[in-house]
Amino acid sequence: MAEASPQTEASPARGRYWLRVYGYPGEIGEELIAYGDFYDPAVGPLLSDPKQLLHSGDAVVYYADGPASLFGAGVVDGEVEGPFFDGEKGQRWKVTVRAESVVRTVKKAAHAAGLTPPSGWHFLSAVRDYTFIRLPDEDGAYLVEQVKARASARDE
Repeated sequence: MAEASPQTEASPARGRYWLRVYGYPGEIGEELIAYGDFYDPAVGPLLSDPKQLLHSGDAVVYYADGPASLFGAGVVDGEVEGPFFDGEKGQRWKVTVRAESVVRTVKKAAHAAGLTPPSGWHFLSAVRDYTFIRLPDEDGAYLVEQVKARASARDE
């Protein structure tokens, strides 16, 4: 079996996990992205074109900083579009995320303080500064399961 090559910003892997940061729970669907919204704990800020970072099939875990909890999980459904000029905000990109699991009640959501990501790195150190945080694979799978375990069939 061939050894996996290290991931670089210029050659992202398909199926990667991302944490999407909101202030409070929001709708999962269309995301507007700005240059510089991305972070990787192993690399630091990711300053590439968002088209080089997010890809169809990437998993996205939704985190609301206000209640400090996970409220959804989805999958990037298509490629990143743009850039588009957005007035005073400058260039923006757009991508669609298909919701797979949603926790509609904040008190049912996984609270960040009680999470123990397998890698030992906790995403809380980056949520105030970045909108999309690349997660280690084992942490991404763990966080998706935390959301799925709390989402009822009625919520999905």
